[in-house]
Amino acid sequence: MKDVELETTMNESAEKSDRRAARMPGGNVEAAIQRYDLDWKHVIDFSSNVNPRGASSAAVKAAKKALSSIDRYPDPASTQIRMAIARYHGIAPQHVLCGNGSLSLIQLLPRVFKPKKVLVPIPTFAAYAAAAEAAGSEVILARLKERDGFHVDPVEMTFAFKGMDMAFLCNPNNPTGKLIPKEEMTELMRSAAEQGVRLVVDEAFMDYCDGASMVKEAVHSSNLICLRTFASFFGMPGLRIGYAVANESTIDVLRAGQEFWTTSIPAEQAAIAALNDWGYIKKTRRLIEKERERLLSALRILPGVETFHSAANFILIRLTSYDAFMLCDRLEEQGLLVREGSSFPGLDNRYIQIAVRTGRENKRLIRAIRKLLIRREPAEKSFAKNPSL
Repeated sequence: MKDVELETTMNESAEKSDRRAARMPGGNVEAAIQRYDLDWKHVIDFSSNVNPRGASSAAVKAAKKALSSIDRYPDPASTQIRMAIARYHGIAPQHVLCGNGSLSLIQLLPRVFKPKKVLVPIPTFAAYAAAAEAAGSEVILARLKERDGFHVDPVEMTFAFKGMDMAFLCNPNNPTGKLIPKEEMTELMRSAAEQGVRLVVDEAFMDYCDGASMVKEAVHSSNLICLRTFASFFGMPGLRIGYAVANESTIDVLRAGQEFWTTSIPAEQAAIAALNDWGYIKKTRRLIEKERERLLSALRILPGVETFHSAANFILIRLTSYDAFMLCDRLEEQGLLVREGSSFPGLDNRYIQIAVRTGRENKRLIRAIRKLLIRREPAEKSFAKNPSL
């Protein structure tokens, strides 16, 4: 893996402890409960970027109803869910391929297309580089500039695309929440096409803003592939369902390289119901927009905290006077799980990612962080079941 430094703005950690490695994916509530003997009723997971409202009640009902069909195999063509996705985006079903979560599709892409060189701007989701390396590709890491809020600059990316066969972009980006505007994405798509680069845009968090989606452009492009998931916005990470959108020939190639029956009947039926629950969709967008701005405002006034604007359901912060790993531990003792930044390629232990949750939950987190940073008040009482902890 090579590292092309657009700008080096952080110190790389030489080693990570076993405990830090265990925390890397986020959302590992069970590990935290066992580590500190916590009462699970008082644990709030800010380390997992999932809709705090949970899944749509219509989706839950559909999944339960579909359990009566688990004695048969799913439709290998995933016809019903592909039609629902197509209606949701205003495209044709032949441009949609479903998978066992978007992660399975991230792994499928380099395995099928066998790119020699893959560009991954960092910081971003670690799965892109891992999938490319597993497929035997050489991964080139392009460091984004912190002073620009980790923005993907189209001009710099044009130079970075040179000699690449494939490039991954996350929009809005995980972990920064930075959104690449539609006009800049169009420029990036055009630049990638001119240089023969297959551009993969992971829109896992695009449902929170949706204005910059490239799904409709992917239908007409030979080099653009968009990925979506039902894990975050639709609150169904446990059902493992995601999809890719591309032109018909690209979808055909991917389908030929994919395993059979990658999605279950309950997952498909829940996803169909979720896509049709417009009340849930509108309320989710309003909730996240409102609480994200409140949380950002509260974080900005904390001592030793720098924030990055986000278009997604999470916020990246930089600590200037407190070790992020230590802060994560102190918060975890109180049943508050946040994600330490060095689990993302390109960040170190000065960064923390926080998922946006409900107003009450966000306030509890802010109170706990404030007390730890100011160091004038005792930390919020522990919710461990063992009072000696």
